[in-house]
Amino acid sequence: MTMPTAKSGSVGKAATSGFLWLVMQSFAARGIGFFSQLILARLLLPEDFGAIGLAFTVTTIANSLIGFGIDEVLLQRQKSIPLWEAPAFWLSFIISVVGMLGMCAMAPVAAYWYHSPELSGLIIAMALATPLRALATVPAARIRAEMDFRFLATYNTFDILALQILTIVLAALGFKAYAFALPFPIVGLLRAIWFWRRSAPKIGRSFRRVQVEYLFGNSTLVLLSRTLIEFVNQGDYIVLGLIASKTAVGYYFFAFRFAAQPVRMLAGNVSNVVFPALAQFRNDPPRQVEAVIRACRLLGYLVMPFCFLQAALAKPGLHLLFGERWMAAVPYVVILSIGLPFDALSWITGALLSARREFSRSFFYMLAAAPIFYALVIGGGWLDGVMGVALAVAIYYFTWPPATSYLVLMRNGVKWTTVAEFYFMPAFFATVAAAFGLLAAQIPGIRATDFGQCMAIGVVMCAAYVGLLALFRRDMLHEILKRFSGVGGKFRRKSAA
Repeated sequence: MTMPTAKSGSVGKAATSGFLWLVMQSFAARGIGFFSQLILARLLLPEDFGAIGLAFTVTTIANSLIGFGIDEVLLQRQKSIPLWEAPAFWLSFIISVVGMLGMCAMAPVAAYWYHSPELSGLIIAMALATPLRALATVPAARIRAEMDFRFLATYNTFDILALQILTIVLAALGFKAYAFALPFPIVGLLRAIWFWRRSAPKIGRSFRRVQVEYLFGNSTLVLLSRTLIEFVNQGDYIVLGLIASKTAVGYYFFAFRFAAQPVRMLAGNVSNVVFPALAQFRNDPPRQVEAVIRACRLLGYLVMPFCFLQAALAKPGLHLLFGERWMAAVPYVVILSIGLPFDALSWITGALLSARREFSRSFFYMLAAAPIFYALVIGGGWLDGVMGVALAVAIYYFTWPPATSYLVLMRNGVKWTTVAEFYFMPAFFATVAAAFGLLAAQIPGIRATDFGQCMAIGVVMCAAYVGLLALFRRDMLHEILKRFSGVGGKFRRKSAA
């Protein structure tokens, strides 16, 4: 039995449709996350954000074990996924149970390490979600292989909405940091039920030892890479937990969540669309590279203005919403919003390596990245505390992810000038547009109010960025408008139906 596969001509249509659905999901998630952040910032204190940030240093690293890299290996075998469902399911589930037990064992150690007794309960609460989410690993791989991005976009929006509503309700009821932790197992269970109703795997089939060995062999490098990625993602919190107060960590955690949303939403969704298409084109390398170039260029011109706008709005926006309560987080929001978008394109080049089964290359890139990141963060923390860590994180994302993307793309025959354009042309346009916006915000009569400054920055920066595209990169402006007009058309067709 084999999975139905798309013909090469329909893969592009599926990828385009997937992009449109996930763009809609991105905007919905961005709006949900933004309003949720505003409400939680009023309900909770910086030390509550700090506590959950420290708990994540244990749970996110352990949660990299959930799929054990099995989802990516399954997508490499799109024509015969049903034959691999049983071993993939049992491997991922057993390993997730081991991960849950490991987190529970680490909980008191982390509480002692960070001098925060409440971390034990937070970590254990989030650990319960690990095997529940693992139940959806194989169904999710099937859905991605079928390129049913409409289902994924719909569910992801529900997942985010449910998680945020539960968090807000629990925060309002006085659960403090536990408001972040307790929703995870609930939403994990809902995810498993929904995905099994859509695409239940046949887990009772017999399988051979050679299949288990294959999954282990090919998944191990993916697992190691993901684990290293999580060690890097949590490295700033690990260092801050040792050198800063929980309140200071809370300001940083708040800022990072705020700054990272555009990158994670746009880059994550684009890579989710691109990877299945790249896997289907694995016997056509030139077409793979062409798809990666288009995705990188589009993502670069989308993510840079979002993040730079966020940096420009940080001071008046946070003051307008919260007064002085979160102003200590403003410098971190600005620094991280400028540094993090340079990481976005590495999500696409990473998808290319996975689609070509170059797992060892991905692993060695991350093996080199981890000591660089920790050296920067430890040095930054030693020199200037939380501010030094924020600067070190921004410097890392400004340099290392672009360097690895250069290596991947140039190795596939892409000119260095083409790669440089993905980063520096949209960053330059976004910088100029932000400068116009900030200048407009200083006009007498406008600078007197936070709301006036926010409106001036938003309107002028958006207009300036579009104008720069119209003058110097009209092709990209047309490409972006084409994509978003497609979103509108698809939405209208859906409504009419």
